[in-house]
Amino acid sequence: MDFEIDPLIQQIARNEKKETFGLIICALFHQPKPIQFGNFYQQLIEQLQANFDDDEKQSVYLYPIAPLHITIATLHSFKHEVPQDPEACLKHWNECFTKLKQSAKPKPIILTLDSIKLSKAAGYFLFHDTNNSMKHIRQSIRDTCIPDDGQPPLHIPNIVHTTFIRFIKQPNDPKKLEEKFHRVCKELLKEQNEIRFDIDEICLAFEAHPYMHIDCDEFHIFDTIKY
Repeated sequence: MDFEIDPLIQQIARNEKKETFGLIICALFHQPKPIQFGNFYQQLIEQLQANFDDDEKQSVYLYPIAPLHITIATLHSFKHEVPQDPEACLKHWNECFTKLKQSAKPKPIILTLDSIKLSKAAGYFLFHDTNNSMKHIRQSIRDTCIPDDGQPPLHIPNIVHTTFIRFIKQPNDPKKLEEKFHRVCKELLKEQNEIRFDIDEICLAFEAHPYMHIDCDEFHIFDTIKY
């Protein structure tokens, strides 16, 4: 397939950080990552790097483990323009998250790794929402987190996933890269027992740089819901 080249990823790969204004409710961002998942990810990155040739390595951006996250809902995409009144926007969503915290009856979030996918835009982990807890919290968000007048619509993905690879440039042989990706992922998954982990908190995060390339600190994490 022909991969979609991402200018933001090109900047990140050059150690340049574009300043953005984004707000999301997410999971899996806090450190450390669940041990089983973290170990698996480290093995996967090492295997991909060992199998990719120089051109393929220069074509892809493999996320460091720190920015990995699961977007539960996007309140204000970093790809949108900065609000005319940023402080009012932040205040609105902070209040919505507080209402969510007070009204939601969170169920423990238990996820299992279902598969590893590759699209034109990205490679990502697809998780199975074992007890429908992610579905439950997303419905609570729909009921509680209503955009203010003039704000972009709420966006909630219809899958539970974590992106970990994007594209800097078109590889010389896209088909060969795709075949290597699927082979490495298939072999590594076959060697593993079930990868299962619990999420112990979700957070309201300020995406000051693209694709959650931010520190997990008080400046970027406005609030959390503990499980």
